[in-house]
Amino acid sequence: MLKKLRARLFISLAIAAIIGVAFSLYANTAQLKEAFSTFAYELLPLVLALSLLNYLIRFVRWQYYLRALKIELPAGESFGIFMSSLSMSVTPGKMGEIVKSYFLKSLRSVPISKSAPIIFAERITDFLALLTISMIGAYSIGYEKRVIIIFGVLFIGGISIIANRSLSMRIIGLLEKIPFLTKRIKLIETAYESSHTMLTGKTLFVSTLLGLAAWFSECVGFFFVLGGLDIHLKILSASFIYAFSTVVGAISFLPGGLGVTETSLAGLLLLAKIPKGASVAATFIIRAATLWFAVFIGAGVLSYMQKRYALAVNGKLENN
Repeated sequence: MLKKLRARLFISLAIAAIIGVAFSLYANTAQLKEAFSTFAYELLPLVLALSLLNYLIRFVRWQYYLRALKIELPAGESFGIFMSSLSMSVTPGKMGEIVKSYFLKSLRSVPISKSAPIIFAERITDFLALLTISMIGAYSIGYEKRVIIIFGVLFIGGISIIANRSLSMRIIGLLEKIPFLTKRIKLIETAYESSHTMLTGKTLFVSTLLGLAAWFSECVGFFFVLGGLDIHLKILSASFIYAFSTVVGAISFLPGGLGVTETSLAGLLLLAKIPKGASVAATFIIRAATLWFAVFIGAGVLSYMQKRYALAVNGKLENN
C-alpha cells in the first residue's frame, strides 16, 4: 500500500511543480518576484501555527470519532496515526488517509470496515464546515449566493439520507442485488452503521463545530498572508475565497485539488481586483503553508511510526 501511495505522492509533487511553473509564467516572473520581496515574512510562523492548529483540532475530532465507535488506543499512538495520515493530503479526496485504518488494523486488530467510515465522516464534516464558512463569507460580500446555496442544499440532502437509517438500509438492500456487491454487502452494512453513528445527532453537531474551528484557523492564516502582501480584504472575504476554493479543489477529486484550488484562489483574488503578481504569490504562500506543510509533517511522522512499530506495521502496510 505505502509503495503505491509514495508513487502517487511523487506524481503529485511533479504536478505541483508544473503548476508552479505555469502560474509563474502567467503572473509574469518580475511581478511575482516583486510580490515575494514585499511579503512580511515575520508573519509566516503565525500562518504555520494556524495551520498546525487546524491539524490539532482535527485530531481532537478524530479522537471524538474513535470514542463514538468505542475504538480504544493510547493517545500518543492515536496522535501518531492521525498525524502520519497528513502525508496523504495530496491523494484524491484525501482518501489516502485510509492509512489510519491500516494502522488500526495492524496495531489494534480493528476491522477496516469499522474504522474507514471515520475518514468518510471527516470529509463530510470538513465539507459542511467549509460550505458554512463559504456561505457566511458570500453573504458578507454579496457574492453570487445561488451557487453556494445549491451546493449547501445538495450536500445537506445527502446527509439527510445517511441520517435516515430506514431509507439508507433500503438503498443498501437494492445494492445487494448487484452481483459485484452481493458478497460485500455485510461490509457495506458495517461501514454504514459506523457512518450513521458519526453523522447523526450530537456526534454530527460536535464534529462539525470542530471542523468549523479547524478550517477557520486556516482562513485566518490566509487573511494574514494577504496582509503580509499588503492586500487589505476583510476577514470574511478572505475566508470565503479560501474556503470556497478548498471546496472546489476537493470536489474536483484531483490529488490535493492541485491546479483547481490554485486557479480558484488566484481567480477570486483577481476578481477582487488584486494585482496578478500578488494574487499568485498569495496562492503559492498559503498552499505551501497549508497543503505542503501538512504533507511535510505527515511524512516525518509516518517515517517515525514505521520505525516505532516496524514489526507490527511495515510488512502489512507495504504488502497491502
